[in-house]
Amino acid sequence: MTDITTAVVLAAGEGARLRPLTRYRPKPMMAVANRPIIEYVLDALLAAGVTDVVVVVGHQRTRIQDHLMQRYPAVDVTYVRQHHQLGSGDALVQAAESVPEEFVVVNGDNVIDATMVRETIARYQGSDVAATVAVARSDSAHEYGTVCVENGRITTILDREGGDAHGRINVGVYVFEDTIFDALERTTVRSGELSLTDAIPYLSGTVVPAVPDGVWYDPAYPWDLLRITEQIQSAHPELVSEGDAFVRIDDSARIHETAVVEEDVLVGPGCDISAGAVLRAGTCLGSDVRIGANSVVNRSLIGAGTTVRASATLCDTVVGEEATIGEGATAPGGPGDFVVDGRLHCNQQLGSLVSDRADVGANVALSPGARIGPDARVPHGNTVGESLTVETGVVR
Repeated sequence: MTDITTAVVLAAGEGARLRPLTRYRPKPMMAVANRPIIEYVLDALLAAGVTDVVVVVGHQRTRIQDHLMQRYPAVDVTYVRQHHQLGSGDALVQAAESVPEEFVVVNGDNVIDATMVRETIARYQGSDVAATVAVARSDSAHEYGTVCVENGRITTILDREGGDAHGRINVGVYVFEDTIFDALERTTVRSGELSLTDAIPYLSGTVVPAVPDGVWYDPAYPWDLLRITEQIQSAHPELVSEGDAFVRIDDSARIHETAVVEEDVLVGPGCDISAGAVLRAGTCLGSDVRIGANSVVNRSLIGAGTTVRASATLCDTVVGEEATIGEGATAPGGPGDFVVDGRLHCNQQLGSLVSDRADVGANVALSPGARIGPDARVPHGNTVGESLTVETGVVR
């Protein structure tokens, strides 16, 4: 039995359901509990014994490459490019020349831990099979597609519209033989995309499920970013620890003596919290965030380099990088209704989205469901209740 030490990370997609946050950042670079998603993936692979990593990049690929080269300088990482977003199967095909006979494949936009990888590999190595697919029970199988298992074998993986709403779902961790590439050649392209899971029935050997007892989160929608950040802080702090220590407030952060920082708050390096500011539970500040005097930030994610000016109030809000929230601006929080991919999601605990480099003026009111596009400017005093497009200002 040979060790499996090569992994392919599928990180070429945009993350369309997170728009407009992913306009300039691909989903693998979205921050959850102050870490880009792809860092959780790389850490899981390395801890599971992977030594060679092939990353398939595409949308905003330099953001991923630059970050990984800086964050993991000693890791052997090969980058291959998917020039057009033609599905997960097409993404894997781009790595065909860079992998050995057996290898791991993981989605680069899901939070996982080493147990998910290690136990999927062990299931593969303990059976005479062509592939292993990690699965989990879920009450949201309609969001991910049901994995159909008969007599201990996976027969097919249905798309999001089919199958048991409370069934097994595919969590995006696989072990394959290189025969997967022959199977992909025989797989039909649907709606312009070649799906990796559609190739499962074309594999020449048995495909079995693994049921790892590990961590798996998919921040598919903006409200998931808030929920998963809370869950990681409370249930899995080891995923965001430096060594053995879980540091909630970076030593370089400056916090005024009259500011209030509750438990279950993460404050990144270089942050500046002014007098009278209040950071409530569930809040996460990236690096170099500035919170003005007497502002209140409740259960919100604030991206690196963002400024929240004095007396602003943000609740259940996701703010991108290098944005500005003006003095006295308010986002009262969810529940809100959001249309994503033509589907209405009602009563989601998300107040509003403010994308990278957006400028929200003084005394602006962001109603639940408001989405401010990247580079957008919202003049002072406006009330915003609908989405804005890139570089569009609000008129009364």
